[in-house]
Amino acid sequence: MAEYDDFREIAHCGGRIVFRIERLEDGRRTYSISVHHDRPTPAAIIGIYALAPEGIPVGDFRIGGIGQIADPPPSETAMAVFLGSDSRTCWGHECGECGGYFRNGQHPAIYPLTCPYCAVRADAYRFLSTAQKRYVKHYIEMLFDGLQVEMAPGAVHEIVIDMDAIVDQHSGEERPAFYYAAEGQQTRYECDHCGDFNDIRGRYGYCASCGWRNNVQLLKAGLEALRERLNADAISPEEALRACISEFDSCCRDIAAQLGRRVPMKQPRRDALTRALFHNVDAPIFAQLKETLDIDLLQGLASDLPFVRKMLQRRHLFEHNGGVVSRRYLDESGDATASEGVLLRETRENVHRLIGILNRIAANSDRDFHELFPPTSKPIAMFEPQRKRAQQAKS
Repeated sequence: MAEYDDFREIAHCGGRIVFRIERLEDGRRTYSISVHHDRPTPAAIIGIYALAPEGIPVGDFRIGGIGQIADPPPSETAMAVFLGSDSRTCWGHECGECGGYFRNGQHPAIYPLTCPYCAVRADAYRFLSTAQKRYVKHYIEMLFDGLQVEMAPGAVHEIVIDMDAIVDQHSGEERPAFYYAAEGQQTRYECDHCGDFNDIRGRYGYCASCGWRNNVQLLKAGLEALRERLNADAISPEEALRACISEFDSCCRDIAAQLGRRVPMKQPRRDALTRALFHNVDAPIFAQLKETLDIDLLQGLASDLPFVRKMLQRRHLFEHNGGVVSRRYLDESGDATASEGVLLRETRENVHRLIGILNRIAANSDRDFHELFPPTSKPIAMFEPQRKRAQQAKS
């Protein structure tokens, strides 16, 4: 769909914010804030607190429903600000640590957000984008200035921030500085662990809601797609073998790079992690990860290692020797069924078996990585009943 093209603008959901300011007969002033949305598009609203008159965000709050009380402000001078989502009920965020931009489907006050790129974890309001901060400042200024206007006792004054009118402007018209839209990124997925939507630059990243890294989830999806293509004869077993090992190597190399970035270590070891390849189960990286970080990629796979070793060497043979058996292949693969100079023919069954084993290796990395860097448990726990219902419906 065009609205999901990389780095395209996703419009604000629209709506109107109405400040109703009243001067009572005794001279005191009261105000109420109402949010109106009647456009034929989805919308969601979140709340933050910002200092008045500065417009500096200082906290998140849950918007209470009927009979519920919203979280109290963190300061006497803090005012409630309501922010609408984009037209896909998501919010754009900017990380104050690395500057990375991302979108996700939650902006809650009940648990922190995680930057998909640098993994910094903080309260959601600290991830407001530059444009959202301008909106917050404008919102507070409008409300604060409205409270200073001279009014007769009993008078009522209304101020409207009309996002509908801005959304409906022609594309060539200049929009006010406080308008904020979102920007689609490149990889969009729903986290398997907390169910939340993420939209990030690049491919791999941490879920903004629970902090679970998406490498293994994307690997499983990619390998499953290869299975389907293989079964449909849309790809040859040789091509599928090369593709699935490439997917696996990409997944593991990124995890190794994350370990190098997040675990304190000397630069030579960090460089070694960054350069590591996962095309060969006899490569030093497998032993190094186990010995130094207790990340055991090959746990429980001893009986499968001869087969994996053979298949990884076959990938090299198809990639660099046209599938013709070489002496090096015979020496390093342990394949007693092949002869030098013979053209290998791969089988669909071998590729299916390898995909299953690669998924198990990746699951080992996922388990040990997140033992070092635990996710945020609350969104995962909140999603668990929904996941169980989905599993029951499939069974």
